[in-house]
Amino acid sequence: MKENYLNSELYDLINSTTSIFEFTQPGSLDGICCWGIEKPENEWMSFKFLEILGYDPADNKHKAIKWEEIIFQEDLKVAIENVEKHCADPTHPYDQIVRYKHKNGSTIWIRSRGSAIRDAEGKVTCMLGAHTDITDLKETEKETSRLTKEYEKMFNGTQHAMFLLQVLENGEFRYIRNNLVHQIKTGFLLDQIMNKSPQELLGKEMGDLLVKKYQKCLYSRRSIIYEEEQSLPGGERIWLTTLTPVVEGDKVSHIVGSATDITERKKLELELEKLANYDKLTRLPNRRLFFERLERMVVEHERDNRKFALLFIDLDRFKDINDHYGHVVGDEVLITVGERLLKCIRKSDTVARMGGDEFTVIIRNIEEEKNVDKLVEKIHKVIQKNMHIGGYEFSVNSSIGVAKYPQDGKDSDTLLRKADSNMYETKRKGKGGFDFLNQTAMINTTQSEKIRFNSRANSIYI
Repeated sequence: MKENYLNSELYDLINSTTSIFEFTQPGSLDGICCWGIEKPENEWMSFKFLEILGYDPADNKHKAIKWEEIIFQEDLKVAIENVEKHCADPTHPYDQIVRYKHKNGSTIWIRSRGSAIRDAEGKVTCMLGAHTDITDLKETEKETSRLTKEYEKMFNGTQHAMFLLQVLENGEFRYIRNNLVHQIKTGFLLDQIMNKSPQELLGKEMGDLLVKKYQKCLYSRRSIIYEEEQSLPGGERIWLTTLTPVVEGDKVSHIVGSATDITERKKLELELEKLANYDKLTRLPNRRLFFERLERMVVEHERDNRKFALLFIDLDRFKDINDHYGHVVGDEVLITVGERLLKCIRKSDTVARMGGDEFTVIIRNIEEEKNVDKLVEKIHKVIQKNMHIGGYEFSVNSSIGVAKYPQDGKDSDTLLRKADSNMYETKRKGKGGFDFLNQTAMINTTQSEKIRFNSRANSIYI
């Protein structure tokens, strides 16, 4: 490249006048200096550099030993080593960061660079140095480091699973990082999640669902909260997730995700719901859930102008089973009756245990009443089938009362009273009973030797 004519003109001016140096010296970075090699104790420093260190140039002689007192000794050692290496080899840079003690006791960070001045024979006569005050930069780095450490403590110290998403220009999303809790809970390490799209990490189906959530946060520019179930390498998880957009300028650049693992909480809620709504013994809906469903049934069938039936079932002489064979055997009888009732109805119908030996059944959408009659007869016969429990064979009878909506009542209380009344009318017309047989002796016992309680079949009142 051809040299610009101004280059040589500038050098000629420098050689002919000191005005160029007088102009450049005060504005050269944060000061310049020059010190001799043969007499290193002699040093010249520009006023600006002295002022940076808090000293009045008029009160300080240009002696290197003065600055050796205020420079950090470990930094001075490095600087001297670099001078020696640079003087021996011009390609070795004299460039390092050193610390000075300011007159007020604070620390001043200086980037010190220099070049050896050599005579015609190549001998180094002095060093020319330039200084840059980088104290503010170092303080910024220190503050940034402090904030980074605090961020890392918070990011990895929280009990929440956190992740960071980058929003690309095309509206797509990329995972940037996740914290330790997220890694443990999900089974995804940082290098597995980094720069992956939701679809790449979790598959298209789950990834597409998550993208819709991320897009909602992106377009609304506000935090959103939602629950989600995920099947992950770390196991099946239920999360309560919060997405928060990071707005830079006029666009969302990132999304911060914070997810709380609520798997155990959901299990507990489900268990509490079961305790509140289901019979502990039979696992059937209890009185509370039964009344909720009955109320809902009335509303739905009134709206749709349809009919349904309510059955009230009582096991006859159930107390005798408890008295003769204990409550453990009696409990098994109740469980068996509940299972048999479930097999008689549709999934849309309801079987509930009201307490003791009483059960209710809600049959929805009945089109012909004769179908209800057939179902009641079926239930009665199914309950009567022999049960083999605890070494005994039982045959349990039942009394069943039926109420039909809307002819027997248009509200839940009226319907239940009607079904209950019809059940007691059934019981009044005929005494029930149960049979039993010790299975241990069954091989050597004939049917005629079976011990029998009163076993007259119950009538069914509808």
